Amino acid sequence: MINEKPKKVDVIVVLSGGEGRLEKGMELYKLAYARKIIVSNGLADNLWGKAITLLPRSSLILEDKADSTYESAIYVKKIMEKYQYHSAIIVSSDFHMRRVKYDFSRVFGNNKDELIYVSSNTSYNPKYWWMSKRNVGITISEYIKIIGNTFGVYGNEAKRKLYQYVEVFFY
Repeated sequence: MINEKPKKVDVIVVLSGGEGRLEKGMELYKLAYARKIIVSNGLADNLWGKAITLLPRSSLILEDKADSTYESAIYVKKIMEKYQYHSAIIVSSDFHMRRVKYDFSRVFGNNKDELIYVSSNTSYNPKYWWMSKRNVGITISEYIKIIGNTFGVYGNEAKRKLYQYVEVFFY
């Protein structure tokens, strides 16, 4: 699992997808690790709607174009360039963070921006990933998505196809 120690940065980035991500981003915000939060793919899962009811609107930046983790990295980089941010804490679920770091590293490349990856905790346990259908599905989904992302396959259409295969084989 990837879960780095947070430190003060220019912005916190919360990725959509559930399981405590917004709450972890809010916790880091309240601990003053940054004064701004980018809500990436914010219209998914009503993430933006939740964020604007829980945090000051002036502290939030909506990113609403991303259709995948890889695209979140692309659009977050553009927002960081626009606002001249050079450091960020990226928040996602513990099981998702390996792919997040992979995709963000590919997009940000060798530039000098500092990215710190902080996980929200979920019920997923990598040591016992085979113990439930949910954990098996998460594990296989994440590895397939990493492989797909390597070959330029990402977005909602790719996700729909992936979930069809996962349901056929594992549910």
